[in-house]
Amino acid sequence: MAEFSLASGSQRSGQGGGVEWYESAGRSDYSFDTPGPSSSAATYGTFEDEPPLLEELGIDITGILQRSTCIASSRTRNLNLEELDMGGPLIFVLVLACIHLLTGKLHFGVILGWSVVSSIVVWLVVNNMAGTENPESQSLGLYSCCCLLGYCLLPMVVFALLALIIPRGFANAVLASVTTLWCGRTAAKLFVKKAPSISDQTLLVAYPCTLMYSAFALLTVY
Repeated sequence: MAEFSLASGSQRSGQGGGVEWYESAGRSDYSFDTPGPSSSAATYGTFEDEPPLLEELGIDITGILQRSTCIASSRTRNLNLEELDMGGPLIFVLVLACIHLLTGKLHFGVILGWSVVSSIVVWLVVNNMAGTENPESQSLGLYSCCCLLGYCLLPMVVFALLALIIPRGFANAVLASVTTLWCGRTAAKLFVKKAPSISDQTLLVAYPCTLMYSAFALLTVY
């Protein structure tokens, strides 16, 4: 019966000129198209096309140096507050903690924790002073506040370096006071520039900022 069906099937295909309905068991017509070497290169690219690592991480070294120069020279008018980044503040926090480590103080977690908590407190105070219904208060976000306070930490880093060679005493205390006032005044000027509606309350803005940096100064001295 199997031979008869195979024969009849082949006869029908030969007479009608159609497709063969019965094929031998040993025949296989499976074929796969493998991609050529050019397709993978077009899909994934090369290492030369990859952006630099710092650019992928969002760290702009040139921008950090420019903002640091403006903070160090107190030329806040030339500082662009629309392009703030967290790279500079994190570098300053890390450098300050490393300087403390040279004196035998392990303050990495303390400095980072104080920075975050102080930034939240200052952000709440400044936003309440600016008013929640004021459109300018929308630009005073927590991220901007952390960036501004972090960049103003630069004079404190310089003071920590000088404290390594200046013995503890009257000169060290005077230098710590001047550095603290410098940081607080610069931070207040940046907040006023960010929200001009609080320009008549500069001293009130400078007060919590000065308290924040005084904690870092005491941490450096003692």
